Amino acid sequence: MRELVALFPLSVRLCCQDLQGRFAGSFLGGVWLFIWPLVQMFIYIVIFGKMMGARLGGAGQSYGLYVAAGLLAWSCFAGTLQRTARAFVDRRNVIGKVEVDLRVFPLAICLAELLPFAAAFVLLVLVALFMGWQPSSLILWMLFALYCQQLLAMGLGLLLACCAAFARDVVEVVAIALQMAFWFTPIVYVPSILPDWVAWAVQCNPMTQVVAVYQHCFVFGGHISLLGMAYVAIVAHLSAWAGLHVLRRLHKDIRDVL
Repeated sequence: MRELVALFPLSVRLCCQDLQGRFAGSFLGGVWLFIWPLVQMFIYIVIFGKMMGARLGGAGQSYGLYVAAGLLAWSCFAGTLQRTARAFVDRRNVIGKVEVDLRVFPLAICLAELLPFAAAFVLLVLVALFMGWQPSSLILWMLFALYCQQLLAMGLGLLLACCAAFARDVVEVVAIALQMAFWFTPIVYVPSILPDWVAWAVQCNPMTQVVAVYQHCFVFGGHISLLGMAYVAIVAHLSAWAGLHVLRRLHKDIRDVL
């Protein structure tokens, strides 16, 4: 843990470089962090929620808000995992020339992905307040869910990044796997509509529990599943440990291959 904390300043610098590269040559610059979430909010809350008239039974909130809350979690998780999985391949020129701790790259990616998340979160809160949402202590659970989802994304991403260094096909497989995983996460549907055997598989997906926290926070209210969050925390920490352990064993080989 101390080693990771020591890497934080360098991670921040790499994060700033990432953002500068992302908006290089752009007239609006960082404003784009808000534009895309705003477009998503309009699509799912205005079009889906109002024009389609979809409602969740007994929830008192729109279907669009339900979807937007789920996408808030999923977009940050998927973006972190996908970018981390190709972190070593994308930075192979730097890795081959500079003796830098490879763990700094996933940390920088995580920080960079949290900025669009923060922008989308602010917009979602404003829209939810306009729709009559009442903030509660569930936001604290959402922060814990955010920690778990990012830890899970970095852990899985590190494992995949180690594999991608030896087989570049892994990067393409990750994109396909995330598309499939999206539909095994109850974001655009409610779990109650699923057959029992499918519902069981969906519940085994850690992101199901994470997304449920966001949706409870903004739509349902009520109590969070302590068992579900304990499951997510265990899986997230195990994935992070596995990713760091594999990287520790293979970092010399990864440098040689890249």
